Amino acid sequence: MAFVTWNDSCKVGVNIIDDQHKTLFEAVNTLFDAMNAGHGREKLGEILTFLGNYTHDHFRTEEELMRKTSYPASADHKRIHDDLLHKVQELVAKQASGSNLLSLEVLKFLKDWLAHHISQEDKRLAEHILKTLGPQGASAR
Repeated sequence: MAFVTWNDSCKVGVNIIDDQHKTLFEAVNTLFDAMNAGHGREKLGEILTFLGNYTHDHFRTEEELMRKTSYPASADHKRIHDDLLHKVQELVAKQASGSNLLSLEVLKFLKDWLAHHISQEDKRLAEHILKTLGPQGASAR
């Protein structure tokens, strides 16, 4: 059973962003599966490191699309990205230092963040991208 489920309501309509979001969902579910198997602590560092790297790449994709389309809310959207990257870096540092970081806390944080960020911020961004580039331009990778 998945902790976070990708479905049509998660789609923003820009293929590259949707594909990257799916990968983020898979990483959260990998951590959830490891927890259910009793290996959450062992897997936590690996997943946090992956999420830190992957979200950085994902945010770079979104930020490039914001620049390309002159997205008016780009500064606010980038600030939200920076906040998440900072939070993930804090979690990685805590986990690496041996802090008693709980996988469940991390899962809940990631689930809440993904749900809010996609449904609010990324859908607004995608609407702008689609309006500016059209469906064909937004699908180009």
